[in-house]
Amino acid sequence: MLNKINPLIDVLIGKANAYSMEARIFHTISVITLAGLILNIFVNYLIGMPLLSRLMFAGVLMIGVAYYFSRFRGKFNISVIIYNLLSNILLVGNFYYNSGINGPTLLIFMLSCIINISVAPKKQYIYWIALNLLTVICLLVYQYNNSIPYTYPTSFSRYVDHIYSYLAVAIIISIITTYIRRNYHAEKLQSQQKARELERANVTKNKLFSILAHDLRSPLSSIQNYLEILDEYKLDEEERITLNRDLLNTTQNTQQMLSNLLMWTKSQMEGVNVNLAVVNLKEVLKTTLLVKKSSADEKGIQLIDNLKTTALVIADPDMLQLIIRNLINNSIKFTNPGGEIEISSVVYSDGECRV
Repeated sequence: MLNKINPLIDVLIGKANAYSMEARIFHTISVITLAGLILNIFVNYLIGMPLLSRLMFAGVLMIGVAYYFSRFRGKFNISVIIYNLLSNILLVGNFYYNSGINGPTLLIFMLSCIINISVAPKKQYIYWIALNLLTVICLLVYQYNNSIPYTYPTSFSRYVDHIYSYLAVAIIISIITTYIRRNYHAEKLQSQQKARELERANVTKNKLFSILAHDLRSPLSSIQNYLEILDEYKLDEEERITLNRDLLNTTQNTQQMLSNLLMWTKSQMEGVNVNLAVVNLKEVLKTTLLVKKSSADEKGIQLIDNLKTTALVIADPDMLQLIIRNLINNSIKFTNPGGEIEISSVVYSDGECRV
């Protein structure tokens, strides 16, 4: 049943991604008002008020024009203007030919004011509300000074008209408030979701900056030490060539590691992404081990690479390097000077590789 109703609602009111909340409320009110006016034509005729039936028919034409321009021509602002002008004219006629304050027209004027507050553009609704209030005041003053005919043929017809008008007003107000509450809760949930995503992004950002600072500190310190040695000591040509070569290698390795870190950081800022691939374990970790070897040498620790050259693994290269860097950093931190750190790999018969 819902599968048949929802497409019809989309046709009459418009899809949420194509129309604003105000436009969809306006379309809903227009459809309900048209249905109510059509029903009112028959109700007024049955209770002996044919003149009001003709007035309701004119209202159907007026509201239909406003609805058409908004729903099918996309001219919402113009439709609001048409709707307000024609509805005020219709209500003035309804007030005069429906017994003035003895009829339900003032209740409908109040509904018109609520509709303006709900759907009229920000630059318009103050003027429409002012027009609504001024029109009601003028009608009340006019009836106070002049006689407006009592058009109800019986007390029963007056009760029917009031009950019918109250039900129509209550339904429309309920629909307006339901739309507003639903959109409020939807936007609240959306803002809460964005706040949670922002918090997770900040946590990830802080972790990534911590990783960058930690991984760059050691190689940059090594480069600084090399430059201080070149500046403070007189070295022979062979020592200078060796030191320059080591400095160049350290710089190249640091640059490559920084490039990998930045690329990986960029991908992680958009969410945790794991890009698995078949990689050679020794080749992937080559740069990481060279950079960390300099850090180990500064502390007098020997970093031994016993990784198998033929070991192939399925892993994310950037994450694998990050894990090994952290393990080696911790090993260097808690190993005494003169100690050894060995990194090796074992490939088992079932294809598992353990580092």
